[in-house]
Amino acid sequence: MIKENSLFEYRVGKALPLGVTKVTEGVQFAVYLPKSEVCFLKLYKKGRKVPSFVVELKGKFKTGSVFSAIINKSAKMSDARDIAEILTQDYEYLYEADGVSFVDPYAAGITGRQHWGKRMAEKKPVRGSICLEHFDWEEDTPLRIPYADMILYQLHVRGYTKHRSSGVQHKGTFRGLMEKIPYLKDLGINAVMLLPVYEFSEVADVEDDGEELAAVAKVQEKTSRINYWGYGSENTFYFAPKMSYTSQVASPSTEFKEMVKAFHENGIEVLLDIYFQPGTNLFLMTDCLRSWVLQYHVDGFRVNQEIMPSLSMASDPILSGVKLLGSYWDVNMLHSAKITGQKNALGEYNEGFMNDIRRFLKSDEGMVEKAAGYFSRNAKEYSYVNFITHVNGFTLMDLVSYDIKHNEANGEMNQDGTEFNYSWNCGVEGKTRKKAILDRRMIQIRNAFLMLLTSQGAPMILAGDELGNTQSGNNNAYCQDNDISYINWNRTKTSEEIHTFVKQAIAFRKAFPVLHREEPVMLTDTLSCGMPDLSIHGMQAWKPDYSNYSRMLGMLYYGEYAGRKEGRSVYIIYNMYWEAKSFDLPNLPKGKNWRVMIDTYDNTFDTKLLTAKKKTAKTGTRKKKQQPVLSKKTVVPPRTTVIFVEE
Repeated sequence: MIKENSLFEYRVGKALPLGVTKVTEGVQFAVYLPKSEVCFLKLYKKGRKVPSFVVELKGKFKTGSVFSAIINKSAKMSDARDIAEILTQDYEYLYEADGVSFVDPYAAGITGRQHWGKRMAEKKPVRGSICLEHFDWEEDTPLRIPYADMILYQLHVRGYTKHRSSGVQHKGTFRGLMEKIPYLKDLGINAVMLLPVYEFSEVADVEDDGEELAAVAKVQEKTSRINYWGYGSENTFYFAPKMSYTSQVASPSTEFKEMVKAFHENGIEVLLDIYFQPGTNLFLMTDCLRSWVLQYHVDGFRVNQEIMPSLSMASDPILSGVKLLGSYWDVNMLHSAKITGQKNALGEYNEGFMNDIRRFLKSDEGMVEKAAGYFSRNAKEYSYVNFITHVNGFTLMDLVSYDIKHNEANGEMNQDGTEFNYSWNCGVEGKTRKKAILDRRMIQIRNAFLMLLTSQGAPMILAGDELGNTQSGNNNAYCQDNDISYINWNRTKTSEEIHTFVKQAIAFRKAFPVLHREEPVMLTDTLSCGMPDLSIHGMQAWKPDYSNYSRMLGMLYYGEYAGRKEGRSVYIIYNMYWEAKSFDLPNLPKGKNWRVMIDTYDNTFDTKLLTAKKKTAKTGTRKKKQQPVLSKKTVVPPRTTVIFVEE
């Protein structure tokens, strides 16, 4: 043992939990090292290069492969503060084994990464931060919003408010995101999915802070690409909120907790996108997810299942109570493990819906039956998360503006990013002033949002799509820490029009429960009411057309299956053909009529139909003139969605 002062004393700790925790006897440090016989715990005064206190851990300080010690104040320390407060405010720490110093993988905070993208030119060492401050959660409890009622919104914390037009005080931070809560509530969002917010390395770390390496690092910093998204990063610390995402008004852990608390107070859940590197220890992954739930009140995760086994998540006593998004769920495996009744915990998140609905949107042949299946799918054991755009790929504006990717700015000769975008530029590649092209793109955007927001399951919107955000055709902006990736908040006529439509479309979904049922759609008359819950139609009523050349689809959601007396029926017609088509309107019960609520061709949106008319008792007063009843046929313009509601 090496001591430069005698302010601390130490004793044997317990093997669990790993990391730094406050215990009755003081503060415990525990680290898992399977191949070492001796480990050194080094405490540094903040800003000092030399450790102030070093403890040699071996023998009785090792249980299995875990080294642990409990640190407390010595009798010589006159500081009246609690040991946890002293260590949190004044100290950082590292471990050393076999001659190599390293940061605790369970560290709840990381120092030396205060400034985004500039660490290589700094001489501040990367160390573990001790985070034992008290946080008052008050009455904060999980919201547990059912998937069926969720409007999910995927965003990048830095890029969401970093643009000069964002209008927030703390740009690119958790606190800046809090400033956008009123906007999200007004739009109708009740859940956000945050791209990696843990401590990933957006630039390579320099192991030695010597002048020669620091000079090399400055050159590398100018030429290396930034890992803007945060996936696949080396030197990742999954337990620590990212320091450069904080306003530095408070510690990263405190600011993140304040953000989650504020979201919950406004009825918005917080989910995290976590990408575990291949080879990551299974127990570390489990402990990481548990920590975000228990310490930060996070509501759910999207996790890469090829690294983190789905059964480990679904069967965990802590994680089984939050939303878990994976690319698939094996129902037989869940049943064999006696895991049932988790429909509002398990969610399927993959690109199947996105790829096929994009093809239906762009009028590819042979897509009608697949589209009908995706619009109506709703499993019994788990839920679906649907999206047409997400972080990896085109934005929605780019989806209707580019036929091919334009990733030249990434510096990889446009070789990166997927070739399969299933996009259509509506006649001109990229920017144009042609009104006919611009009008067609707006219709396609409205079509896409309706396809997403009228599908069973949980819709996910990519942040900025509701504002017409563009990445100039870049479908792999992983390294673009600039205006390509930042959300542009400047309002234009186009962005206002899209925003208004999306806000109304979300309100429409919420107003009609048949569009987001928790139970599976059966396509049969399970209520014995004379109508199935959902029926599929073509140009002729009750005759779906699944032929290869068909681009026409009608879907009737019958109101009685909403589970409420006031449930109203909805009939959606998709004419993705390039010519106008005549469609039958299925008959409603006597006394009921169809009214056009939404027409994407001319941007019709009758918001008065969001609420049902109240029935009034007959009186002797003069009757008002009845509105004309629509004919049993209607002509739908090319590549247009028309939605009728029961009145």
